[in-house]
Parts: sequence; C-alpha cells; structure tokens
Amino acid sequence: MITLRPGKYLTSVALISSLCIGVGFVASSQASAEHVQEPFSIALTGDMPYDDLGALQAPNVIADINAQKNIRFTLFDGDTMSGKGNKCTDEAYPVIKTNFFDQFKNQIFYSVGDNEWVDCDRAKKGGYDPAGRLAIVRSTFFGTSGSYISLGQRKLDTRVERNADYPEMQIFTYNKITVIIPHVPGSANNAAVATPTYKTYNDKSTDGDAVEYAARDAANVAWINHGFDVAKQKKSLGVIVVVQANMDWEGYLRDLASPNNEYTAAYANVKQALLTNSLSFGKPVLLQNGDEHWYQVDMPMNETAGALVEKDKGSLVENFTRVQTFGSAFNHWVELTINPSDPNLWEFKVHIVKANVATHTAP
Repeated sequence: MITLRPGKYLTSVALISSLCIGVGFVASSQASAEHVQEPFSIALTGDMPYDDLGALQAPNVIADINAQKNIRFTLFDGDTMSGKGNKCTDEAYPVIKTNFFDQFKNQIFYSVGDNEWVDCDRAKKGGYDPAGRLAIVRSTFFGTSGSYISLGQRKLDTRVERNADYPEMQIFTYNKITVIIPHVPGSANNAAVATPTYKTYNDKSTDGDAVEYAARDAANVAWINHGFDVAKQKKSLGVIVVVQANMDWEGYLRDLASPNNEYTAAYANVKQALLTNSLSFGKPVLLQNGDEHWYQVDMPMNETAGALVEKDKGSLVENFTRVQTFGSAFNHWVELTINPSDPNLWEFKVHIVKANVATHTAP
C-alpha cells in the first residue's frame, strides 16, 4: 500500500488493481477508545451504464463489487445514461432500475446526475421538459414519504433520513461515518445560462431554470448543514458527501476560452457550505464526485478567513479530501476502506475490472 500524506495535490490515475492510496487528515489526538472499530469498506462508482459500451461492461462492475465480501454498501455519484445519446423516455428509467441498481447485492445509494434530467431538453435526448424528467427520476428511484424506495437487494442496517421535499437528498450514519447526499448535478447545476457568456448544455441559446436552481441550491446548503449537525450529534469520525458534479474547485472550467467556458459559479454556495462545515467539524471530510469519468484523488480546498481561495493561494484545508470516480468508457470502481484506528481514516484501492480493460496497441 502506498500512503500519501496531506499535500496540495494527491492525485492518482492508476491501472493497477492492487494499488491502495491512503490520504486524509492527521489528527492532533488519538481516537478515543469508544471509537476503536474494525475497518470496513464501501464501493464508489458512477457514470454508468451510460451508453452501449457501458451496458455491456456495467454488469462486470456489479459482479466484481458483489463478489467482495468486505463491501458493506455502494455510493453511486450519478449519470446513469449518456448526456448525448440515450433518450429520456418514460420507459428508460425503470429499465435502469431493474437492470442496474436492482442487481447490486447490497444497498446502493444514488446521487442524481444531470444526464437523467437536466440534459433531457437536448434534441438528441428527446427534447423533454427537465422538470418532468426529474419527477420520473424521483418516483422511480426514490419514492415519496411513507413509501421510500431502497436500491439494491439487501437493505443496510441503518436509518436513512430523507428530505420531505427532495426525496433524493439522504443522510445516514454507519459505523461512526455520516454520509450526506445532496442533489448537485453537472450542466451548471440547472442554473439559468445564456450564450455567448457561457456554454449552454442543450444546443440552444439559453439553458437551465433559475427558479428551480435557486430553491434546490438553498435546500442543498441546508441539507449539508443539517448533515454535519447530525455528524456532530452522533460523534462521527468522518463525513462523506456525495454529489455528481465536478464543481470546478480550481476555476479551470470557468476560465476556458469561449465558447467552452462553463458557468461553475452555480456551485459556489455548496462549496462554501462544505468549507464552513469542514472547518467547524474538524475531522476528516471526503467529497465524492463523478462527472469527468477518470479516477482522481486530491485535496482541492483552500481558504482565507473562512472564504474559498482558488489554486495555490490561501491555506490548505487539511481535513478535506476529494475522490473522483471512474465512469463511462472507464468502467471500473474504487474501494474506500475506512480505518477508524487511523486518524487519516480514508484508504483508496483501485479495482480494475479485467473484462473491461481496453485493448492497447503499442506505437
């Protein structure tokens, strides 16, 4: 195992199934005796089945996860379909539930992506109303109060709290780890965007829904705040937050030359909530996201006087780590081992699914 201690960038793009990476926060004091537990593992993945290749390869990922006896549950960071090909038909959603989510042996928790609803107004995806597609996502994968849906075959032995207005927002605590799942998708978080200032995502001159975005953004911030309050009440050792979007911590997507620059200011409130709560919590915080499809581990949060600072400025927030999971065209998964006796807490092991390895030809 290779262990990396806190630094500006802790990034690994690996094609070796045995590679383990441990990153995290070196605590100033040892965990109390009441917190000493056996390590346990969860599976991290996203951006699948997605397209035709994913439809062929996703079952191999599921089979590999199901074969691991030490995996307690899976965290899936969104995008079950392609943003440019798969149409958002009424029939598509229950097929994804049956053929993908229902095939996981243990419970799988799903953070909604943009391709399932935000991008459905693209002509290539059928030109649907995103609000209507989001309603189908909720009814198919999450249910409603009194009749919530649990994904996967075996339910985790813990209470899952749901937001009454946003059933996809979830909070649960398992073995002293609190998991917070807000609803933060890509494609500018469905915020209103207009050309030529920023790139739109639906091949039209305008995109997004200002009213929907504002309400959900406020709910996301409140949900994250509540989740950290739960973690403090339960004396959790660490917090995991799962979103779909790459929220552009360094500003690179925002600063791309027009017309490729993206409106990533739509994530500012969520990022600030993560900063404020990470500082207040003072223990390891892990952000999981998908969106980009390649595996990466880094520590992208810097601050000055409680405000986010980009790139190499300000002070590093040492207890905040981000992991970006594999996805479409790179259909593999990451094992997160949580070791309560280690103040660094998080250890990452790449699982390269042999059946999904690409064929390479030497030049």
